[in-house]
Amino acid sequence: MLGQGAMIERTRQLCREDERLVAAMMYGSFAQGEGDGFSDIEFILFFEDDALENVDQQRWVSKISPVELYYVNEYGNGTAIFEGLIRGEFHFDRASDIGKIDESWRETGWFPSLDDALVLDRTGELARRLRAVVGLPLERDTPERIRFARDSFINWLLFGSNLVARGEDARALDLLFFVQRYLLHMVRLLEGKTEHWPSPSKALESDISRAAYARYAACTARLNGEDIRSAYLSAWEWGKEMMEVLGGRHGLESPATLLERMDQRLAGTLGVSGSPASTREQETP
Repeated sequence: MLGQGAMIERTRQLCREDERLVAAMMYGSFAQGEGDGFSDIEFILFFEDDALENVDQQRWVSKISPVELYYVNEYGNGTAIFEGLIRGEFHFDRASDIGKIDESWRETGWFPSLDDALVLDRTGELARRLRAVVGLPLERDTPERIRFARDSFINWLLFGSNLVARGEDARALDLLFFVQRYLLHMVRLLEGKTEHWPSPSKALESDISRAAYARYAACTARLNGEDIRSAYLSAWEWGKEMMEVLGGRHGLESPATLLERMDQRLAGTLGVSGSPASTREQETP
């Protein structure tokens, strides 16, 4: 058994033994049946409202396995690094917050079965809510999602390319993350590989075609002005190709005037119109 497997079983035991706990659930890779030796363990613990304030989070987590580091991260989640360098994330919530588990969770998470996610439920409320999240991932290939991916891609690419033109290479490289995110959403839609939609770079090496992976590689960069300029140009050319195909699939009207203006702007600010020679011959997925 993986070290994480033993820790998950220990967490389940601790939940059953702690009478202050009303409900608990696991999420993330192990709840979705994808966990391996490099995966985190992730739990949401719903304590009685009056009891939560007196819960020593670090002490509770350290009962699972010896903790090397524990802190509350920037999102308010307890974050642990255990012996063996296994990471864990723990939400310590009130029982009255169980209502946050609803159908909207399917946008960012889903579970193959109730048993994969449910750890403890003394009232039945958490199980009732989790049933709305159990099942296959949402259908992503819809006009609304394609339009959002398209519009977001154009927005972030314009933002980032303006930074390139200004000479803010470090910030432009940071913004490239958002450009890449929507490129990956579009290629996942094109290739029917939307299982990892919330984290579109997850398992990318096995999820998408080699041709698409090569196109994506051309949209990455080091902190170097020419690399960043080339990445933005490659992203724009690939993005335009995918927007055309996806828009045609659902009969979406192309923002032709905007795209022409973007072409003109990029030709002026980045100096070249069209994809770099190194990527022109890559096959479009």
